[in-house]
Amino acid sequence: MGKREFKTELDNEIIDWLLTLPLEQRKKELLQCNMNSLARAMAKKYTVSNAQKMAKGLGKNIEAEFVKAVRMYKGDLPFPTKTRKKIMQTRPRYWPPILASLILLLLIVFLDRLMP
Repeated sequence: MGKREFKTELDNEIIDWLLTLPLEQRKKELLQCNMNSLARAMAKKYTVSNAQKMAKGLGKNIEAEFVKAVRMYKGDLPFPTKTRKKIMQTRPRYWPPILASLILLLLIVFLDRLMP
């Protein structure tokens, strides 16, 4: 079964109901919800303190991520942007083979003159 989504205005009643539940029961209900959808819905109507109250008891990491998501959907925090990896382009180096060819050519000419 899929997780509960919060996409319509009627879902605000469910959010109000979740806020009134005791901590343990709210935790059980939140485990059956899509937290990203809940964060988006809470950003439209509720405050950040309500979001903190909603996520209390889920664990420090999940609580922090949920509050951060609510703040991003509210517009308080910017959404993270993907950074492109800088690709280093190496230019071909032509001078070593040219220098080696010149040295070999001079060596051939020099040896040809010394030892006819």
